[in-house]
Amino acid sequence: MTLMQKYPRVRDLLPLAKRRLPPFVHAYLAAGTGAGEAVSRNEQRLAQIELLPVFLRGRVTPDLSTSLFGKTYDLPFGVSPIGLSSLIWPGAERYLARMAAKANIPYALSTVAGDSIEAIGPVAGDNGWFQLYAPNDKVIMQDLLSRARNNGFSTLVVTADVPGPSRREDMARAGAPIGSRNAMSLTPRVFWQSMTHPTWALAALQNGGKFRFKNLEPYYDASSFDNVTQFIGSQLNGSLDWDYLNEIRAAWDGPLILKGILNGQDATRAVAAGVDGLIVSNHGGRQLDAVPASIDLLEAIRSSVGPKVPLLFDSGVRSGLDIARALAAGADFVMCGRAFMYGVAALGEPGPDHVLAVLKDELENTMVQLGLERLADLPTALSRQS
Repeated sequence: MTLMQKYPRVRDLLPLAKRRLPPFVHAYLAAGTGAGEAVSRNEQRLAQIELLPVFLRGRVTPDLSTSLFGKTYDLPFGVSPIGLSSLIWPGAERYLARMAAKANIPYALSTVAGDSIEAIGPVAGDNGWFQLYAPNDKVIMQDLLSRARNNGFSTLVVTADVPGPSRREDMARAGAPIGSRNAMSLTPRVFWQSMTHPTWALAALQNGGKFRFKNLEPYYDASSFDNVTQFIGSQLNGSLDWDYLNEIRAAWDGPLILKGILNGQDATRAVAAGVDGLIVSNHGGRQLDAVPASIDLLEAIRSSVGPKVPLLFDSGVRSGLDIARALAAGADFVMCGRAFMYGVAALGEPGPDHVLAVLKDELENTMVQLGLERLADLPTALSRQS
């Protein structure tokens, strides 16, 4: 039985991912904040978008290629920046970057990834994007951008939707030692969870045995978790404002995308500041449980910035049909995070390629069923009942 027969949808990978991951890791991957309503709302509101097919078009051969910031990608979606992705599955950054380069789609490496700019840049090639959590120390910011530029990253993604750590209660309940506002530490509970999930533990040992913030290690003493906690607390919480964004814009000479814009006023101001594109995103519902679904805000932001500003969409995408829905609703491109990470968590190294194949096949089939060959025509299929 092939992987496509066993796992024909991304959601089919979720039970296997949950079995393979220690509970504290699974909570980091799957949980939101509060009651988790924002995570559910993102998915539910996407699912409510209806698309109306037209028939008698003869054989339909969709073209899924997309041009963005002067580069043509083979597909209209890419891999979102995923913090701590090597915690979810050791080696995830390399697996994802390798897949993206082969498939000619973007891969965005997070500032707080487990592997480094220097290691991932050559793997991703010119498909590499770098995501910046703006540090309080602007010398560090300048150095991160220099390292990204020197290692082939073409596009900068500046994250705006994390003004501070969220509560992430499910992570705290699962004993997460990292990423949940708890001090980072290897507790007996974490050790026991790791040992009772041997596939993950073995992968972690093969990847060096402990999670490291390799992009940030040049800037602090990495000999203890306490130093990591202190550095992240002092550098990566609430530093970004409009003046700082202007400095980043001046320091980066390539395409710059601002991630996490949710209202038209911010969108208009960002474009005026020289931002080249926007990612409409609520951080996957992980920051504020009362936030509207990202898809519900897309139309208003498009109205604010006009038709020429590239709008990317992120939050709640779990299928190729969801990608088609987002494009029909006004996005120019779609970024997927959890979908790819469920693939890596469930299948390891083959996971990204399998998720890519599923999303591509679902999107292509959706286009055929709608009778459309061009992605630009997807908005014509949007049912006004949605």
